[in-house]
Amino acid sequence: MSEYRHGRVSRPRRPWYARVLHLKHLYLSNVWCVVLFEGSIALAVLMALTELVTWWVVPLLPLAVASMVKLNDLIAGTLERHG
Repeated sequence: MSEYRHGRVSRPRRPWYARVLHLKHLYLSNVWCVVLFEGSIALAVLMALTELVTWWVVPLLPLAVASMVKLNDLIAGTLERHG
């Protein structure tokens, strides 16, 4: 940790998806962030185009996926402290 403080080693930059959700216990790679965010948008658009769901799902599905990822991060933090 002291290497980071003194500037000898640069911290690896986390993907923006992980930074926006303030994930502390899950370490997602860039590929997983793309799959979770853009994949959920693509799936919602595809479902809306095939008229399986209404167009309200397009903004709601990525929000639901992000909330599940954040919930998983909170559960991982709880289990890390107690286990």
